[in-house]
Amino acid sequence: MTLADITKEDNIVTIISGMFALLLLGLVYTQILNYEAYFTQSQRNFIRIIPIDGPRGRIFDRNGLVMVNNRISFDVSCIYQEIGSKDAFIKTVSSTLGITPREVIKSLKKASESPFAPVVICEDVDKAKAIALEELEEDLQGLVVENRSKRDYPLADSGAHIFGYLGEINEKELERLKDYGYRMRSMIGRSGVEKYFNNYLMGIDGGEQVEVDSKGRRVNILGMKEPVSGKDIQLTVDTRLQLLVDKLLANKVGAIVIMDPRDGSILAMASRPSYDPNAFIDPKGGLERLRLLRSGSKPLLNRALGGLYPPGSVFKMVIASAGIETKKISGSTRFGCPGRFSLGNALFHCWKESGHGSQDVVDAIKNSCNVFFYNTGRALGVDVIESYAVKFGFGRPTGIELQEESAGLVPGRLWKMLTLKDMWYEGETVNYAIGQGYLLVTPIQIVRMTTAVANGGRLVRPYIVKKIGGVDVSGTRFQDTGISREALRLVREGMRRVVQDDSGTGRRARVQGVLIGGKTGTAQNPKGASHAWFTGFAPWDDPRMAIVILIEHGGKGGIGPADMAQEIFKEAKEMGLV
Repeated sequence: MTLADITKEDNIVTIISGMFALLLLGLVYTQILNYEAYFTQSQRNFIRIIPIDGPRGRIFDRNGLVMVNNRISFDVSCIYQEIGSKDAFIKTVSSTLGITPREVIKSLKKASESPFAPVVICEDVDKAKAIALEELEEDLQGLVVENRSKRDYPLADSGAHIFGYLGEINEKELERLKDYGYRMRSMIGRSGVEKYFNNYLMGIDGGEQVEVDSKGRRVNILGMKEPVSGKDIQLTVDTRLQLLVDKLLANKVGAIVIMDPRDGSILAMASRPSYDPNAFIDPKGGLERLRLLRSGSKPLLNRALGGLYPPGSVFKMVIASAGIETKKISGSTRFGCPGRFSLGNALFHCWKESGHGSQDVVDAIKNSCNVFFYNTGRALGVDVIESYAVKFGFGRPTGIELQEESAGLVPGRLWKMLTLKDMWYEGETVNYAIGQGYLLVTPIQIVRMTTAVANGGRLVRPYIVKKIGGVDVSGTRFQDTGISREALRLVREGMRRVVQDDSGTGRRARVQGVLIGGKTGTAQNPKGASHAWFTGFAPWDDPRMAIVILIEHGGKGGIGPADMAQEIFKEAKEMGLV
């Protein structure tokens, strides 16, 4: 090898060594001197999971009209570790959304605890504002505008106690339910159909797995799981009737139930005071939710199922049936009514001070004569009254597919001894016979009793859901009361005269062209004015609708409730239901 060759080789080594030195200097600059800048940039190129809500199933009425729906909601969120200039972020977001910088700062503080996950700054943003912010997403790093499905109750407070309301899942519930697809901010049913059928209504969330660049822009979609909607539910309720009964109860406290006596399907159910379920969805509805939960008027209580009341004179149909069945009275039995009834030193009054004169069972039902039923109840005794109250479905839930139902109270000797540590007195039996005393019932139990009289003595289980996901689930269940045709014939005739006779206590419920049977009730209330009842069915000779109306502190059942019954039967006639 010559000297020239050696020199040439040394030059090549020198050049290569210089190149390695430059590469080493570049690595030192990149990985040590400028570490933070490049680390931050690298961290901003990663995979992001974007959840997509599975919408809840919708709720329809019996005719296919939407009663509960979903709508698109825009939520503004941030991913803390992607935010560039916090000052610019706070200024832009607060000015665009019309909220204070302090609110944005509070959200950022919360987001810093979960820097890689989207944290909501503002829910249910106006569409125009959401679009304005969406256009800024590329320039405003860390900003995310999400679309979510949000529950919508277009009927507002009408039907609220049927549908129920939703609430955001809490930590304890999430721990228990996370394996079933629930996540933070999931909404679950808290009452009504929303609660009872929550597992059917709940959708299955999906999501996108996307690659984003340092500015949060989508670079590539890596995968996608399509969301699945919850199952739609079709109710037995008719929207037109539902709107009517809620209108009739406006500014009153009480309940109305309309039921088909042939199968137990609920055509309408209202309870007042009511509430708007949208208040539990609205992110700004906190004060309204607090008011509803604390209100002394109990607007969240479904009085149709959970309200407990003395039935008053509507219970006389049970006493009449029991008397005829046990042969303590017959169709020809008569009692004189001078306006009062004496038992030892106690005096029990009829509502008509001058009395009704001589009454048989049909007249006694028509006139709601207390004295006739005092005599009948005394002849029956407390044990028989208790047993027949149970035969007609009192003292236990009806079995409707809602969880807010009360059992009521059917008192007797044993109950009083165990509860009040006292014996039963004959005067209490007399009071029991006109639906007063310890006896407590719910409006739906009364309409169920009425349907048993209307349909030939069969107690039917009420139901409110017809289909789930298009599958019919409306199986009808009957339980025979064992009441004879003769007893039912006499009770039904008395109920016909209540409405159709000019002197009947429920004549104000009369509708031209429709034969109606009914019974009024005025139940004394130790806490104030009497509660007012009306229950009835139509057409009398081929029953297709039974109703109950209760007005708390409403006075006489033959006035306010009977007037409301007339409105319902008129509407039903126009609809071809009766």
